[in-house]
Amino acid sequence: MKRDGHQRLTQNTEDIMVPFISPSATHRNANWGCPAINKSKISNCRGKMAQTKEDAISSTARESQMTDICNGNFPKGGGPSEALCSWSLATSCQKLPGSNGGNKQLRHFGQRCKEILPTRITQQGFPRKDVFLFWTKKAGNGNGNEMAPWRSGSKKAHQVQEMMDQCEEQDAEDSKGRCWSPPTNPETTQRKRRRDLFPDSEVFRQLDDHVLRVSEQLKTNQESLSVQTIVPLITKGANSQLEKARAIWIWLCHNIEYDVNGFLGFSEKIHTPEQVLHTGRGVCSGYAHLYRDMCREAGLTCAEVSGYGRGTGYSRGQSCLQKKSDHMWNAVQLGAQWFLLDVCWGAGLVDVEKRLFIPRHEDFFFLTDPEDFVESHWPDEPKWQLTQPPVPLQVFEGRVFKTPEFFKLQLALLSPDTSRLKTDQGEATISLASAHSTEFTYQLLKLCRDDDSKEDMGKTHGMLTMSDKKMVLKVFPPTEGLFELQIFARPSDSPEPCTWVCSHQIECLEPHRQEGLPDNPFAFWGLHPKAREFGIEECNWEEDLIVATTGALRLVLQTQRPLLATYELVHPEMDTSLSRKCLVSQVEEQKLSCHILCPFVGHYRLSVFVKELDEDRFKNAANFLIRCSSPVNHNELFPSGLSAHCGAGISSQWRGLSNPSHIAPIINTKKGRCTVTFRTQPGFEVTATLGKDKITSKTYPMERFVLVTHLENKMSVSVLLPESGVYRLSLYGRDAENKEFVHVCDYIIRCFTNPQWLPFPRVYSLWRKGCVLLEPRSGVLQEKSWVRFRIKMPEACSAHVVGPSRWELQLGQNKVWEGEVYTGLAVTMLKVAVKFSQDSPSMDVILSFDVEGNSSALNDASG
Repeated sequence: MKRDGHQRLTQNTEDIMVPFISPSATHRNANWGCPAINKSKISNCRGKMAQTKEDAISSTARESQMTDICNGNFPKGGGPSEALCSWSLATSCQKLPGSNGGNKQLRHFGQRCKEILPTRITQQGFPRKDVFLFWTKKAGNGNGNEMAPWRSGSKKAHQVQEMMDQCEEQDAEDSKGRCWSPPTNPETTQRKRRRDLFPDSEVFRQLDDHVLRVSEQLKTNQESLSVQTIVPLITKGANSQLEKARAIWIWLCHNIEYDVNGFLGFSEKIHTPEQVLHTGRGVCSGYAHLYRDMCREAGLTCAEVSGYGRGTGYSRGQSCLQKKSDHMWNAVQLGAQWFLLDVCWGAGLVDVEKRLFIPRHEDFFFLTDPEDFVESHWPDEPKWQLTQPPVPLQVFEGRVFKTPEFFKLQLALLSPDTSRLKTDQGEATISLASAHSTEFTYQLLKLCRDDDSKEDMGKTHGMLTMSDKKMVLKVFPPTEGLFELQIFARPSDSPEPCTWVCSHQIECLEPHRQEGLPDNPFAFWGLHPKAREFGIEECNWEEDLIVATTGALRLVLQTQRPLLATYELVHPEMDTSLSRKCLVSQVEEQKLSCHILCPFVGHYRLSVFVKELDEDRFKNAANFLIRCSSPVNHNELFPSGLSAHCGAGISSQWRGLSNPSHIAPIINTKKGRCTVTFRTQPGFEVTATLGKDKITSKTYPMERFVLVTHLENKMSVSVLLPESGVYRLSLYGRDAENKEFVHVCDYIIRCFTNPQWLPFPRVYSLWRKGCVLLEPRSGVLQEKSWVRFRIKMPEACSAHVVGPSRWELQLGQNKVWEGEVYTGLAVTMLKVAVKFSQDSPSMDVILSFDVEGNSSALNDASG
């Protein structure tokens, strides 16, 4: 477990940051948290005799004593009844808002206290693997002065001042020392939202820095701290209700630690304002009490709100009606409107396993909009929801749990809006929308009822597809039982790990009867949400699941500009070497395509990686799920050693090759022969090689089954196949400035008939541009036979065919050297020798032919 309070799940491509659960959570064997106290027992003092300062302090002490009893902390030697008897009858019988009389309220409170017995947690019963969240984010810590934000001159500051001027300013002296009670209906007019008060927390930067500087100065005299000494110092320069509320919030979040031992039951809970100030620690009620008292000192109207905190530790399935409320927070009045805040959850988080509080400021819980606040906080008095109509408890309990990141990322739950799901035919579907481009991932955990442990199911039982502003997640648990689904997200342009945003529970009644999905380290399926930014315009695959009915598929991605691509095909039974023989990649100017073969039944993952021409690293741009029910024969797989540039494309264009006879990378031939042609630039030379993974016929070398011919502005590569199968034809080229040939592209030639072509003649280095072999095309000649030779050889002065005898070829029409030649006996060789200069003392060999005996293969063996 990390000290930063997050659990990291390391994946191949990204980390998932899992925050801890809230301290409002309850352990199944103990009642932890805040009391079920209706703090509105404080009577409304407007229109009545104002209390003296001493009376107010005495009232605060009585309320703290009341809270202390409901937390399970009693005076030594005493019990609930003794503690209750220590209160004056007048105090105990104060009428609470909404009650009909003091006696009824007293009976109600007495009944509640009887239910709350002191609980001790033993070390053996300590839930080592549970963690409780106060929500996480480090506060900004810039430098500034003591000026109020609006005096900084920023545009945002002026906007805040204009909005704050609309709020009615309360008289600080008139309100100091009074006990305020909320009205019967806190909200009767159109509410202002948090963003109406301030656009973002940056407008408080100078005020926050001032409070933090004062905090450092006050730490030298911790024992003498009091509300009366702290509040004037931290609110200096804060001239509005909003700024005073903010200053007190920042001071508490950065100076009070959570009382971990008290929370876990290892010591009495620290919750009275005096205890919290002197120790610097407190439970949730301690935060709430102290915030209320500091607000009063600053002249603000503040109330405490008790209720249920719905953290991840919230026990789904157990009604809140079956247990006392477990959390406490505050409501503060700014102008004529109430706003909600939770200082406890804004201060930091707790690593329960280490019994350690980790300060981590979370600004989300400062003046949170009621619609968002009620997702995790349900007050005992529904009117403190500040929503109309109030959310019923049953609806609150059934809602999807959402973390602060859910709201900060501006996510919206499309379906379903319930935390507990049941599978339909072994499947459950969740969809979210986002206001901005967002990346998602997830984690599926099986809940073990026996020991409360959780087993990670990995990514093979869910299918996550994302668009620019939407995601759909289909989950198919592998077994019956209860599962927890955690969803994580981050902005698409963020380098930070994904953060937990919401959770569901899934009850699988009947598992999906199929094998799990292939492992997907990239978490999502389909096109990447930022695919358009990567340069991908559209895809020919639009379905979530691609079905390969014949075992063969073709993916086409239209692009905005030239891109380079590579692919990865994954199946449980397929290794990397076999996977490469299932893919053929083609890169064109505005199109990427990939031919895929599936040699096994089942599900495949095809991942696509792209990059710009000048980039160093590929980016994962898509992950497709493929299901194959009719696989191809392994003998029909593509040859090994293929490059990323197959067929005509940008690689051939870069070398000046144009007007290809074959654009597609795969050439199917029934006759076992083909010719590939390109137009060429002057001075560009091409050579070619032919290869096959498994060759049965080894009589002649493979290079003799390829013949390259160069004309003035055109080149051709003729291919003869000695046997059936799948071949790789690789083209290489060089220009006049380079001596080395570089790879241009590959073609795949397939023939599944039974060709038995004989090879071309051997070609030597002086077989140059303009040389064309017209007859004979076969490099193997029948013995004791006359063969007609016709060859174009530019710049040749004379030509002969040399064997047992010598025959001179004559230059005929169309500058073709031709003549009749007798082959002679078998096992001889005929060579075509040429003299390119009259002054040359010797002749150069440019071609050679084999002479063999009678064979049926020699009949019609011409290419």
